[in-house]
Amino acid sequence: MSRTILVLGDQLNRRLGALADAEPGRDRVVIVESFTKLRQRRWHRQKLAYVLSAMRHFAAELRAAGFTVDYRQADTLQAGLAGTDPDRLLVMAPSSWDLRRLLRRWGITQVDNDAFVAGEARFAEWARGRATLRLETFYRALRGERGWLMDGDEPIGGRWNLDAENRERPPRGKALNPPRPYRPREDDIDVEVRRDLAEWEGALGLVLHGEERPRRFPATRAEARRSLRDFVERRLEGFGPLEDAVVDDEPFLWHSLLSAPLNLGLLHPREVCDAADTRYRERYGVTAAPTLSSYEGFLRQVCGWREYVWGLYWLRMPAWRSDNVLGQDGAVPDFYWTGETAMRCLGATLGDLRERAWTHHIPRLMLLGNYALIAGVRPQALADWFHALYIDAYDWVMAPNVVGMSQYADGGTMATKPYASGANYINRMTTYCGGCDYDPKSRTAEDSCPFNALYWDFLARHREALAGNQRTRMPLATLDRFDDDERAAIRERAARFRARPDAGS
Repeated sequence: MSRTILVLGDQLNRRLGALADAEPGRDRVVIVESFTKLRQRRWHRQKLAYVLSAMRHFAAELRAAGFTVDYRQADTLQAGLAGTDPDRLLVMAPSSWDLRRLLRRWGITQVDNDAFVAGEARFAEWARGRATLRLETFYRALRGERGWLMDGDEPIGGRWNLDAENRERPPRGKALNPPRPYRPREDDIDVEVRRDLAEWEGALGLVLHGEERPRRFPATRAEARRSLRDFVERRLEGFGPLEDAVVDDEPFLWHSLLSAPLNLGLLHPREVCDAADTRYRERYGVTAAPTLSSYEGFLRQVCGWREYVWGLYWLRMPAWRSDNVLGQDGAVPDFYWTGETAMRCLGATLGDLRERAWTHHIPRLMLLGNYALIAGVRPQALADWFHALYIDAYDWVMAPNVVGMSQYADGGTMATKPYASGANYINRMTTYCGGCDYDPKSRTAEDSCPFNALYWDFLARHREALAGNQRTRMPLATLDRFDDDERAAIRERAARFRARPDAGS
């Protein structure tokens, strides 16, 4: 019997879901560009261009393979499915909780989402009966099952976790010269997408953010596989030591840039982990090489954190929509959109984001997320902002990572303590503070870094909620040693920065 397979914009792989057993002569494919979705947020223009390019490239690949592809543009997804028989319509279960619920209401059959190694059912099985759901426990179980970087039943080198070796500070005054990451070549489809977006800004009322630039990330499976191979062969071994460092004018360092194609389905995490494991064994067998921490650190991100986030998203939804244990209700600061701030770390990060629609995880967590947390931004508002501007951001990524981990809004499900810090961490792990107008070592002077007053004020405002947390007892004890005058000065300076971020400069 013929079927119509709906392919969503982050399911672009013939080996996934309903497409895995599809036959060109029997099954037809429908892909919909929804104008309502395009108007939903103030998207980064590079993100929209990337997703649309990947969707259109995938449609062309399916046609070349003999499939009948009905590629539609419509005001809504529902309008784009007009005329299809819901009894013969199949879709791989979406990555969004809201869309799954909507498609169920429409009576569309959803097959399992198999774009992950463990998947939500396997994660739920692992989580059942556990009092705490620790990443480390899940990561070890999954890695052991799959045999990645394993020597029999033990991890290669005898240790599961090599994080301590991957926290080097950025070198000062020394050129790093990491290999340049793979860069795809654009084609006529990319030109067409940019032309359409320029037209739709007027015709559809799209409000877009960021710079228009040639596409940087893979939009086809062939490009994604080349990008993976390039990373594994040329850059993976340098990844670990500086993975948490932030270096001005070196936005990529040795990071893989694979999150974007992974999150579109162009790569499967299993093949990414297989590639890293194979590379290691070809070079070192099961001996503990000096570069093992880079391989382990990368594996931890893909088969550890990424799979853990996916599982927790489905385990807890829709709680992420309302989590806000700290009761924070501030708006995302205007300068997050404009980039206009004298704080060099945030100004540079927002400039990188405007330029590329991407930064690595530390600017996201310890600069943008940290500032929003200590300034009192509403968690869901920040998640929406991240969703709109980051090229690899989707609801399943942002809800746990931003609402949960970055903003501590779930009270500790994703993180054992708030990821809040003053300027000391930024001065240690980035190269920004040396050229900034603010002093990272002062709390209350007129040129003191805003992160400092905001951090200590954050602890004071949420003392009751944080007092029972073992990992916040030490900074709370430090706060208690400040005299009344200093606490008042911190409170006053923090209030000025929350009202106007550069009020103290």
